[in-house]
Amino acid sequence: MKQIFKGITWLLGQGLDCNVFIIESEGKSLMIDSGLGGRMTISFGGQNKSIDILEKAITSKNISQIFLTHGHIDHVGGIMDLQSKLDLEVITSKIEAQHLKKGDSSYIEPFMGSKCSPIDISQEVFEGDVLQIGNFSFEVYHTPGHTYGSISLWERKKHILISGDTVFPQGSFGRTDLLTGNSKDLVESLKRLSKLEIYALLPGHMPPVVSTSGSPLNSINESFQNARMMLGNY
Repeated sequence: MKQIFKGITWLLGQGLDCNVFIIESEGKSLMIDSGLGGRMTISFGGQNKSIDILEKAITSKNISQIFLTHGHIDHVGGIMDLQSKLDLEVITSKIEAQHLKKGDSSYIEPFMGSKCSPIDISQEVFEGDVLQIGNFSFEVYHTPGHTYGSISLWERKKHILISGDTVFPQGSFGRTDLLTGNSKDLVESLKRLSKLEIYALLPGHMPPVVSTSGSPLNSINESFQNARMMLGNY
């Protein structure tokens, strides 16, 4: 685990595992996404280590809630494995919840054809909702494109964006060729995010980026411009 800011820790993020972020508070802490999970890691040819790291983090950091930015297996596999073992509330968008509650394997895991288990969803969020965790106040942004129900979380006062697979550093962005993905939606989501004054980008993959220049990051605008060029000038 690596601390990015006081109150935000980063773990996993290697190989097929997504980045997992922990937003800490003295009361209930929140985990963002949950990685590939043990069973799925083995299916993809890896070793069952990430699930042990995840479980240890959940118990040591007093995590009671997990927020899922979207429903792909590299983000939800961990909670799929651990929900029956640990008492955890799962939060996601209403759109993604429709697939996760059914264990919709064609949506969740379209790569290897593995059977997925249903995930119990405790809370469904919408555009404009606010998640308050300790000193952090994250606004829910509906950012479709990678999937139709993808969510980004924006901490306005601290200028922190948790972007899931919508946008990555270095001018890159999420794919749009899986179920409910849409290139036009992604370009519009990137355009919206590019207008924010972002000083810290916490993406679903690739290392987090924090501005050291005192100026907002420009990589979101680069991602928007690259997406317009590559996906269509919408």
